[in-house]
Amino acid sequence: MEPRRQAVRDRILRSAADLFRERGYRAATLDEIAARLAMSKPSLYGYFHAKEDMLAAISRETIEGFTRELALVQRSALGPDEKLRRVVRQHVRFVIANRSFLTVFFSEEPSLPPRIARALAAQKDRYDKGVEAIVAEGVRRGVFRDVPARLVVFGMLGMLNWLYKWYNPAGRWGAEEVSAAFLDLLEGGILRARARGPALTRRLHRLRRELGEVARALDD
Repeated sequence: MEPRRQAVRDRILRSAADLFRERGYRAATLDEIAARLAMSKPSLYGYFHAKEDMLAAISRETIEGFTRELALVQRSALGPDEKLRRVVRQHVRFVIANRSFLTVFFSEEPSLPPRIARALAAQKDRYDKGVEAIVAEGVRRGVFRDVPARLVVFGMLGMLNWLYKWYNPAGRWGAEEVSAAFLDLLEGGILRARARGPALTRRLHRLRRELGEVARALDD
């Protein structure tokens, strides 16, 4: 698709996703979408023939955005702990940058035609299993504790995906703060002590030094 047409298509989907989030898919109309875009309905039909086509496109682009980011992490030479950190940060950024898409993706799945819903479910399952493979690799290599990888992924993605419900762009937390908080919770649960990185090592060295100072003071 040529760049100008792609840009218009993207703008249509953004406006449609915003309206579906605000009013619900069933209540929103093509007339309202066209009005928001200052487009005529015939012009809109040049890109999408029906509201259902917009819903399907929003849903496809959402899962494809997640899978593209995951594929980049999977192809990297990073260790499983750093891969999982990258997945969390990218997932948080994507949800925050595309809240309307995520709202439609999770809330309007029952409105999709069965064929498209099945295809999206298969893509979601592949994404889940890709993240699960990273956790399983970390367990095998002794980086993570011996935890059920599938359950870790269910809990992690539930936490990350729920962002679309509560995140407030005008609030006190940005993507980096949210990612850091989620990673702190996640790493506290699955990382082995030796894998928790330089910060933990420094704290242990400091603690040993302080204990040594206490011991010397007692000897005196």
